[in-house]
Amino acid sequence: MLPYSSQGQGETTLVLMHYLGGSHRTWFPALPYLDRHYHCVALDTPGFGDAAELKGYDVASMVRQVDETIRSLGLKKVILAGHSMTGKVALALAAQRPDYLEKLVLVAPSPPGPQPMSEQDRQTQASYQGTRKEAETFVDGSCSAPLPEQVREVAIADAQSASLAAWHAWPLSGSREEWRDRIGRIDLPALLVLGSEDGNVPGVDAQQEMMQTHLPQGTLTVIAGAGHLMPMQTPQELAARILAFAAS
Repeated sequence: MLPYSSQGQGETTLVLMHYLGGSHRTWFPALPYLDRHYHCVALDTPGFGDAAELKGYDVASMVRQVDETIRSLGLKKVILAGHSMTGKVALALAAQRPDYLEKLVLVAPSPPGPQPMSEQDRQTQASYQGTRKEAETFVDGSCSAPLPEQVREVAIADAQSASLAAWHAWPLSGSREEWRDRIGRIDLPALLVLGSEDGNVPGVDAQQEMMQTHLPQGTLTVIAGAGHLMPMQTPQELAARILAFAAS
């Protein structure tokens, strides 16, 4: 079972997954707004956070381990949230139509097909060695405005503690995996949240195309001024969008 944090209460559980280089701590700034209304479980995926020693970095392995964790926890009603890298994982899991899954939230998600990325950017990610300077560059470059210093330090520590094998596997393999045919059409309510200043993932036009193909019940919303790390940079605004969607 994957490591996780758990807080709040309620019949419905928000299962929260993190971006490449993050952990369950990614969601800490947003949790005070979310756990007033829902049980919240934030996961560490293989190679990151407290799961740094766990293997299984391909999308199918991550899907299997997330599913096993949700079932081991006995969760019956789940709203699954994937952020960036784990947006692809969330889509792949939703395609299996698990009986516990009620809604889907995708925060700046990686696409279900190969992620558009310059070869230079891909090689930069693949050459990451976990130094303080590299972690600072990665975190700061993923935000449109400086994070609060204490939050920034958490993000930097997560980036430095990640398994290098897991980190390198994403740009070299996971981000290139083709899942469009396997995902198909997912008839679940879905919310896509994008940051207007996020240059890390495909923008509004590409995400709308994904919704038309895979998520016919999808709704797209954009947080003005936000970068890629919305759970840490704009936690209250992101939580408000998620809560409104969950209650709808």
